[in-house]
Amino acid sequence: MIDPKNTTAIKCEECGNETFREVTFLRKASKLLTGQAQDTVIPIPTFQCSKCGHINKEFTPNFNTLA
Repeated sequence: MIDPKNTTAIKCEECGNETFREVTFLRKASKLLTGQAQDTVIPIPTFQCSKCGHINKEFTPNFNTLA
């Protein structure tokens, strides 16, 4: 088990807050791309600062490299 004392806190790049909430990016994939009967919604979870709402760069998906 990992001892929390041996870890490093992640802070908001904007305000320095250390608490985050889970939020979700939603991407739509065309039915022509997926071969499905309807367009598909793809959820991509990430974390947002609970104080100011900022999403750190390390939590922002690079949509150009998603497979």
